[in-house]
Amino acid sequence: MQAGEVMYEEMVRLGVWETVVPADRAAVRWAVVTGRTVTEGAPDAGRVKRGVSGLVGLLQHVIRVCERAPYPTPRTVELRQVAETHRRLAALPEGWRDEVMRRVVTGGEDITHAVAEAQLSRNRLRSWYGPEAVDDAPATGTAGHDANDGVQA
Repeated sequence: MQAGEVMYEEMVRLGVWETVVPADRAAVRWAVVTGRTVTEGAPDAGRVKRGVSGLVGLLQHVIRVCERAPYPTPRTVELRQVAETHRRLAALPEGWRDEVMRRVVTGGEDITHAVAEAQLSRNRLRSWYGPEAVDDAPATGTAGHDANDGVQA
């Protein structure tokens, strides 16, 4: 499986490598590593399945990028959604961000939904109890947090 290497080489050859967003470059480089891992002796079937699952969509996206197609690919739309979710998560105060991530990591909740629920909950608290009910204090360092894990002691 040399699809990742072929994508990378073609993007460089056509002069589009430096024009794509960092997430696209990371995805192509990840595909390079996945391809090399899959071709190694006795690869894990689960790893192969995970590695190949997104390859077709990435290939289609890279082809459009190389052709300089003016319309967005599904991956472009996904990256816009990722950027918007990241922006919304970053706008939340530290404690709310931590709770969103806890719900995603431990409860399997969708991050987009968890961020939206946090924003909605904060708005409801403001509406019901006033602005002072929402802890919007900016982060002031790591007081009360363990330097190793960031979890309050």
